[in-house]
Amino acid sequence: MLYKKIIPLSLVTAAVLTAGEVELPKISVESTVVTEVSQNAQLSADLAQALSSSVPSIDMSRRSGIANDIYIRGQKRDNISVDVDGTKVCGACINRMDPPISHIVTNQIEEVEVIEGPYDVENFGTLSGGLKITTKKPTEEFKGEVNFGLGSWGYKKIGASFSGGNDTVRALLSFSHETSDQYKDGDGNTLAGQIDKAILEGTAPAATAYQAKYHDIEAYTKKSIMTKVFVKTLEDQELRLSYTGNRSDNVLYANSKMDAAYDDSNIYSIEYNIDNIANNYKNINIQDYYSDVDHPMDTKFRLSGATTYQTNHLKTSMQGIKLKNSFDLDSYKLLVGLDGSRRTWEGQSYGTNATTGVEGAHSISLTHTETENRAVFAKVQKTAGDFDVEVGARYDNTEITPDNVTKRTRDFDAFSANILMTYNLNEENKIFLGFGQASRVPDPRELYLNSPAAGNANLEQTTNKEIDLGYELNNNLLHFKVKT
Repeated sequence: MLYKKIIPLSLVTAAVLTAGEVELPKISVESTVVTEVSQNAQLSADLAQALSSSVPSIDMSRRSGIANDIYIRGQKRDNISVDVDGTKVCGACINRMDPPISHIVTNQIEEVEVIEGPYDVENFGTLSGGLKITTKKPTEEFKGEVNFGLGSWGYKKIGASFSGGNDTVRALLSFSHETSDQYKDGDGNTLAGQIDKAILEGTAPAATAYQAKYHDIEAYTKKSIMTKVFVKTLEDQELRLSYTGNRSDNVLYANSKMDAAYDDSNIYSIEYNIDNIANNYKNINIQDYYSDVDHPMDTKFRLSGATTYQTNHLKTSMQGIKLKNSFDLDSYKLLVGLDGSRRTWEGQSYGTNATTGVEGAHSISLTHTETENRAVFAKVQKTAGDFDVEVGARYDNTEITPDNVTKRTRDFDAFSANILMTYNLNEENKIFLGFGQASRVPDPRELYLNSPAAGNANLEQTTNKEIDLGYELNNNLLHFKVKT
């Protein structure tokens, strides 16, 4: 990958997939679409686990029994964008205890598009890759499914989804509840036992050990609900309403000094869609969304919190609006859109008396900050004989404003663009070439964090310039793809 300057190209990757594990119906130079993510939802609600076992370019960063993070071709954190049905949800934790993908669970998902590289102009901040998550849609026909799961280490899961309606109104309701005891590593150590071992080996402070009364508590509890209502207002016009809520409690993190007391998130979306406006004007879609996350992490279960436990309470919200217009112009497919969003992020630290529950004085751990982004984007697709070409471009203006007047306000402008070319040798074989450039701005944690470490308000945006060249074989027996 390339950051500011060209360095050697990324790893050559090869993947051989068989038909039994997961269905991969569309694969191209820039993305892989994974369907039937929910087929093994009874095994775990964790999307990171499902993707890492299905997509060769994705690895999981395991930190707990749930809410794990991912790497896409070695890239992580803010270098990866996450889109859920056109909305954007951001984690609140400065330590990524709640990565964005933890706010959606597997039994709610229809498909996931994995973008590899800077080839997404529709979303803000797709520097090195991203996920476009599509959740289940309500159907006219009444459908219902219930799944149960029991597993090692006291894992228990129940989930259900119901959908139905008529030609005018369709609705969907999906929910799940799961708990698990602490999993054990290869040596038979639970999460608490792993810390005890690290303390004996001198690699962890003694104060990070779990108190005896909390030593064998459950690793987490997670509840989730999603509901959607689609209303046909006129012919080829539809109003789409959706809500997703997640509630996670007492999530243990053995590799951290704190655990998550709870992690609550909400995603609201209002969308209006019009198809077949004119012969060449195929679609207009406008979407308004809001998401928020409430995440306190503390030392309540640790020896360090036996008398007074420390809490770092972080909150974030994201409000956005997106307009997309689709056209068919002769043999060209054109998408033009506008994108705008405002994110807030803040944190406070304080101590609490473990006996009385009385909180001490609060101090600011993360300065309340607003990040406002405005963008225009366009994408053109063209097929000419055996060649497929796609060109995309996006312009972003981003302003980051902290509440603290002593801290520097930042303003960034960025131009992103890419071109993807595919030559179809025949129905099964193709070669492809992609050029892309994308940028992401530093987030408030990187700029304005006060504790446990200080941010750097002078950071500049990061730019990735990338070239991808590869070959793909895809038939009924085998899918093989190599890319450099």
